[in-house]
Amino acid sequence: MNTFKIKTLRTTKTHIDYERYQRTPRFPACYICSAKPIKTYTRWKLIENEFPYDEVATKNDMIVPLRHGTEDELTKEDLREFEEIKKDINDKYDMILENTHKQKSIPGHFHLHLLQIKEREVRA
Repeated sequence: MNTFKIKTLRTTKTHIDYERYQRTPRFPACYICSAKPIKTYTRWKLIENEFPYDEVATKNDMIVPLRHGTEDELTKEDLREFEEIKKDINDKYDMILENTHKQKSIPGHFHLHLLQIKEREVRA
């Protein structure tokens, strides 16, 4: 078995599944647009990440605008509502994570990851 190093926040199994998905034709073209919402707001929705960062997180959802578009296309109203949503989700997640452009698998639809980080024992 060949081994190699990769940069990922996913477990090996999830990463392999994710890479396999990346190589297949995707229908619909934007998973984010068709993803079933956990919760819907006026301009945003909360969705589950199909390929979560399960190496570091027990939960990985995403907050995404309802309208397909990049971060540059967000309106003042979108940003205003996002600030309110952050207050709503503040006690449900440990962090909000945004990938840099080179790490975004769906750069055409702005999205942020919402993570509950795994706990681990630390010996002092």
